[in-house]
Amino acid sequence: MHSSKVTLKRQSNKQAWSTFNLGRKLFTTIPAFDHYLTDLLSEICNNKQRVVEYGCGDGIWLEYLAQKFPDNQFVGVEWTDRLYEYAKNIRLKNLQNIKLYHKDATTISVDCDFFYSLGVLEHFSDAVAVLKSWTEHLAPNGFALTIVPNLLNTIYNMQRFQLTLDQLKGKKEVVHNCYGFEQLWSHNTILKIVMEAGLEVLLFRVVEENKKERPMLIVAFKREI
Repeated sequence: MHSSKVTLKRQSNKQAWSTFNLGRKLFTTIPAFDHYLTDLLSEICNNKQRVVEYGCGDGIWLEYLAQKFPDNQFVGVEWTDRLYEYAKNIRLKNLQNIKLYHKDATTISVDCDFFYSLGVLEHFSDAVAVLKSWTEHLAPNGFALTIVPNLLNTIYNMQRFQLTLDQLKGKKEVVHNCYGFEQLWSHNTILKIVMEAGLEVLLFRVVEENKKERPMLIVAFKREI
């Protein structure tokens, strides 16, 4: 695609998200991060028929994508009662191309062409097993996207989670209970988790658009056997 067309497409995505999200709570507090995700999710969803979000929260991303791609089928999985009820009865109730499951994401995997999870995978004690179960129901050559906390952002992690430098320094992963069970992973650890789940990494980056948290983002695919 010509670079000018790519730029126009990104500008269109940015405008669409900004208009849609007006007056609502952002996924993050950094609009540039939302715009980056909007581009990425829109590009992948463009030619995918069935899309699943594991840990869909209040459904803000499902609402946006389902409106943008009305011919696609979307599935959301959320275990928190309050968020599930809000998504089902308020945010998504008038969208016919979305199906919601009130389930723990360790107990359900959905057939799809693309799945994504935004700050979810790190809350499972056996992340490889969970991601592998999702991947087994992903179509050959299907895509997966996940975002997880970055262990190596030491100053932020010390402040947010009240961890000491000794608890972070030289570690591959750190488990803490500041906001419920959660893991912080090094770059190599999350890459290993993704590959052990049967996915091949296409894109790995620290999301610099969100300079405070700097989460790690991975896009991977399931190679056809």
